[in-house]
This record gives sequence, structure tokens and C-alpha cells, in this order.
Amino acid sequence: MTRGLRTAAPLLCAIILASFASAQELPAARQGLRAVPLPDLTALETPVADQLRSAQRELERAIERRTGSSTLATAYGSFGRLLHAYELFDGAESAYQNAATLASADGRWPYLLGYLFQQTGRLTDAESQFTRALRLEPARRETAARLADVYLRLNRLRESREQFQALRDLFPAVAAQGLGDVALREGRLNDAVQHFRDALTRMPQATAVHYSLAMAYRGLGRLEDARTELDRRGSGVITLGDPEVESLRALVRGERLLTIRGKAAFEAGQFRDAASWFASAIADAPEAIAARVNLGTTYIRLGEPDKAIEQFEMVMRLNPDDDETATNLAILLADRSRFADAIAVLKTTRARVPRSTPVATTLARLLAASPDRSVRNGAEALALAEEVFAASPSPVHAETVALALTELGRCADAHAWLLRAVAAAEQAVDVAEVERLRALLARYSSPACR
Repeated sequence: MTRGLRTAAPLLCAIILASFASAQELPAARQGLRAVPLPDLTALETPVADQLRSAQRELERAIERRTGSSTLATAYGSFGRLLHAYELFDGAESAYQNAATLASADGRWPYLLGYLFQQTGRLTDAESQFTRALRLEPARRETAARLADVYLRLNRLRESREQFQALRDLFPAVAAQGLGDVALREGRLNDAVQHFRDALTRMPQATAVHYSLAMAYRGLGRLEDARTELDRRGSGVITLGDPEVESLRALVRGERLLTIRGKAAFEAGQFRDAASWFASAIADAPEAIAARVNLGTTYIRLGEPDKAIEQFEMVMRLNPDDDETATNLAILLADRSRFADAIAVLKTTRARVPRSTPVATTLARLLAASPDRSVRNGAEALALAEEVFAASPSPVHAETVALALTELGRCADAHAWLLRAVAAAEQAVDVAEVERLRALLARYSSPACR
């Protein structure tokens, strides 16, 4: 239905790199602490720059007041969390290190520092920090889950297996996938199959696990099962419920960054998280078209078409020339049996964007073959279909002409056009399309094809 998510800005890493073009440092408050790299705020969105500037001033005031170690640790940690939320990793690392030095008994700072290292691929450093955090706060079981993942990525399989086994009651889906990954690496393929199947039973939307299950089946020589699982694979992943990490997300401001975060969550199969990011972007900038399009697309993946329609309708009010969104909106409306509304959207958009092939094609097909016969108009459909085919003589556009001729009762002509579509698909060596179109020929051969 859609051609993919739209992004409102360059990738997040480009924004971050630009923010350090004229970077400065906040000097260390005391001996034994580290200077904190600061971004160039002029390179950031105004809401983000204002937020970071305010947080920096709070930390500077805490330093100037020569506050106690506990208070200063909190100030460094809070600033580090904000930098971390925007993936300004260098500054966040230094701030967390200072907080951990000043409050050596507080497990929050080594935990967040370990998560930062885990994010950036510094796995040995992550293992060290998570081990320290777990020693300080044994009840924080999220630490054990992250440590198990780090052990796995370091190929320390025995330690990873022990950690995941201890988490089976608390994080059953995470543990099942982790144990499956360990078993797969250790060559215990039957165990891997069982663990991956358990993970999918607990979290069916984690479609990325199908790939791991396929690899286990392949190793067992069960090639048909492997092919089945590969066909089911997707981008959905199992995520760890982690209040400390989730609290970072709540700090993010700025429509562009929120939209980019939402896009990353969508591509990871985390559709609820993606919807939350996009909704936050819209809250910051109600006229943010990219965020609304992306939110609508996410609602489609979540199986909530009415919410998607609401977002696409708002996009059309903001930008009536958006032919891609108009086409997707019309398809959604038709799926909801709102055929007259779908046609109205397409006709309005076609008047503004007369050369849009998707709009013209979708409109022609609805006018030719809508289940609601009261909205059909064969003559109008044929004129549109012929215009589109003249500009782009593809198999699907030839089929659209055939649909329009069928509505007009011109069955022999419709059959001839469908044969033309088959020939075009054969010339393009599109085997699947050839098979699909050939399956329609019998219906078009009838004298009463309408």
C-alpha cells in the first residue's frame, strides 16, 4: 500500500555530527572528574537547543555552588541522561562517569553507562559496567538481561546461558530467544528450535525470530521447515521492558528527531513504540506532515485502519497535492467499503495533480470494478485507463483497460486487452504476474464478463 516511511530530516547521526562541528567542553568540576564535551547548539532544533542549554546551566550552577558530591552526581547524571537521549554519546559518557565517581554506591550511573556502551558496540566496557551495576543493585533484573546479551555477543556462551536461564520467570520471551541463540551457537539445534518456538508462542509479533528458527531447522536438515520459517520472517523483535531506558525517550524534544526515532522503531518492528514517537512529534509540531504520514503507516501495521485514515485525512488537509497519501487513503477507505469517499478523494487530488499515475490508476480501477456498483462509471474508467496506458504501457495498466471494458460490457475487447497484458508480462519475464493474469483469462472469455 505504501512506499515506506517518510523522513523529515537527514539521519540522526548526521544531525549529531553537525552538532559537534564547533563543540566545546564543560571543564571538570573537581580533580578526578572529566570534562564534558558539549554540542554546538546552533546546529540543533530550537526546542532541543533550549532544552540542552537549560540543562547545561543547571549543571553549571551546581558546579559553581560547590555542592556536595551526591547533589553534584545527580546534576551530572541528569545532564548525561539528556545527552544520551539525543545520542550525544561522548558527552553522556563523561557525565555518567563523573556521576558514578561522585556517587560510587548508586547503581544507576554504571547501568546507564553500560547501556550506552552496549548501544555503541563497546561490549567489554559494557560488561564491566553492568557487572558493577548488578553488584550495587542486585534487584535490578534488567541489568542481568543486558549482561546476558553482552555475554552472548562476546561469545561467552556459558555465562550467557546461565544469565538467561535465571531470567526465565521474569522475562520469559527475552530468555527464550537468548537461550535459543546460545543453543544455536553451541550446535544444540533441537534445543534451539524449542527455545525459538517458545519465544514466538509468547510473542508472535516478534517475526524476526522466524529467521533464527529457520537457521536451526536448516542445521537439522529440515529444509522445508526452514523455507516456511524464512517466508514468515519480518522485522518484529523482542524488546526488554526497561523503565530506566524508557525514561530517556520521554526527554526527547523536536519534531525531526522524534520522527527519526519513530522511523528507527518502525524498521525494528517496534510498532507501538514507533506510534508513540510519531505522536510525540505531532504534539511538538501539529503540522508535521512526515510524522503524520508515518503514524498513519504505523497504524496500518498495527491493524488500526480507522486511525490511519484519520492521519491521512489530516495530511490531505495540510497538503492537498500529496498524491501518494491520497492513493493510500483511497485504498484504506475502499477497504472499509467507503467506495464513494475513496473516489471523491481521488477525483479531488486528480484535479490538482492531473499527471499522477497512482491516482489515475486507482481511480480507474474503482470506477471500473468497485463492489458498490452505484459508484461505477465504465466510460470514465476507460478514458483514465487508456490515458495511463498510453503514458506507461505496463501489464497492470493494460489490465486496468480490460477492467474498464468489462464494466462497459465489451467482453471481447476486454479479453484482447488482458491477452495484451499477459504478453507484456511475458516480455518483462515477470513469471508471477504472467500466472496471475492468465488465471483471469477464463472470466474474461465469457460473453457476460461484467
